[in-house]
Amino acid sequence: MKTSYLLVLLMIACSFSTAQFKNDNVLYKTIDPFELCNALQQSPGYILLDVRSNPEYEDTTAFNMDYGRFKNAININVRELGQRIHELDTYKNKPVFVYCSHSQRSRVASKMLSDSGFTNINNINGGITSFHYLSVLNQPCVQDIYETKNGYHFISPAELCKKLSTDAATVFLLDVRSDSSFKHISRDDKENALGALTGTINIPLETLENKLSAIPSNKEIVVTDIYGHDAAAAAKLLIKNGYKNVSVLIEGIDRWISMNETTVPCKNSLYKPAVSYNLIPTPEFGEWIKTKKTFTLVDIRTTGEFNNQHKDKYRNIGRLKNAIHIPAAEMETRWNELTQFKNEPVVLYDFGGGTNAFTAASIMVKKGFTKVNVLFDGIFNVRWTAGNVKGWGWLSSLVENIPQENQ
Repeated sequence: MKTSYLLVLLMIACSFSTAQFKNDNVLYKTIDPFELCNALQQSPGYILLDVRSNPEYEDTTAFNMDYGRFKNAININVRELGQRIHELDTYKNKPVFVYCSHSQRSRVASKMLSDSGFTNINNINGGITSFHYLSVLNQPCVQDIYETKNGYHFISPAELCKKLSTDAATVFLLDVRSDSSFKHISRDDKENALGALTGTINIPLETLENKLSAIPSNKEIVVTDIYGHDAAAAAKLLIKNGYKNVSVLIEGIDRWISMNETTVPCKNSLYKPAVSYNLIPTPEFGEWIKTKKTFTLVDIRTTGEFNNQHKDKYRNIGRLKNAIHIPAAEMETRWNELTQFKNEPVVLYDFGGGTNAFTAASIMVKKGFTKVNVLFDGIFNVRWTAGNVKGWGWLSSLVENIPQENQ
């Protein structure tokens, strides 16, 4: 089963610090990606601190998740920062802008700097990935400070939406998921639940090199998959074989589904669903709350997670208010506890983007529930969005019973 790369990075960060957002704008400032240029211009003598691993910084990761970097950034892996923090002593009273890939590790690093006496720390919310999926790299001032060794480009859902809506004939959509995943017959219920963009051609990564003749050389090749891992590997293969105009949908179909339709107008019209239940991203869930839409919340996490007693402490992050608790492993035998909601909206949520919520949703559909929804990326993304996306901080009020260490 594939695990979301974001959650892998979360586990890395939380292996030595579990606090999430409680230090924001207390021990350090938080900077929205769209505000970075202005913040840098107003911060003479600043430095950029990249706390990712060196392969991430150098665009040479084994994960094929090479997002580029900001020019002249100092690279100190967050795992090494405690031993190397003296290298930054010159900047103790100067502006330090800290970033990683998704702004989890950068928060750990920002707290470490604060604890060591640094006085002007700025955490770049969303990390460098957000500059890609929010199209912030299009800003001239950001282009001036960004660099990458990649031969391909990342394309955001909004950019791809515009391209497919206005100039689709110049684009070849290539999905490199496995055959079983693309046909929704794999053993992973989440893989089976993720659809594809209209007009996509599927050539699995493992067979791509032998089928290059099926890929036109006179079009822009936009590569997709589930999370972006295999798409990046495929893009490197295409570049190696002479293709000049190759783009990767940043973080794959997973990112496409996570976006707000306001930001990506063609999000639903160009997407072919794979299941009868609905995948609801955090922004849409937030709109349901704002409009006071009636629905029933079902928390399908384990009892340990629901009660903040999981052995992995980072998973103990409270619960959404008014949620009914039925673990996914028990849905097959306990679904009848929800019978009264068979024809009403039900929203299932897990910790993050794992497969359990999708398995539970499939069971409920088979039992005759007609309005089943999965909160895409779970309670973790509700909290992450509240902590990282400007204007969405109010989402934090939806979560209760958060242990002190994970606030």
